[in-house]
Amino acid sequence: MPWIGDSLNEILCEQFERTVRGDNCVHFEGLIMQIPADRHRCHYVKAKVRVHRYNDGTLALFHGPRKLAHYNQEGKLITQDLTRVA
Repeated sequence: MPWIGDSLNEILCEQFERTVRGDNCVHFEGLIMQIPADRHRCHYVKAKVRVHRYNDGTLALFHGPRKLAHYNQEGKLITQDLTRVA
């Protein structure tokens, strides 16, 4: 039977909460991921964000339901993706 709910990748990922530092970066397990500029906020300093680590090793940053960015295993920006997770 096919899965019709949310993305299984989002359900099965590891999630960690972090606070954005004064340089608008998130530090996670030795990586430094800078949050790119977006149309919703000029910065995220001191904001609580979630780091999602997926099965393939990639990482994503979320502020509430909004995905801020997607990174490879080395913490390099892959895309700036401003989508919502349903």
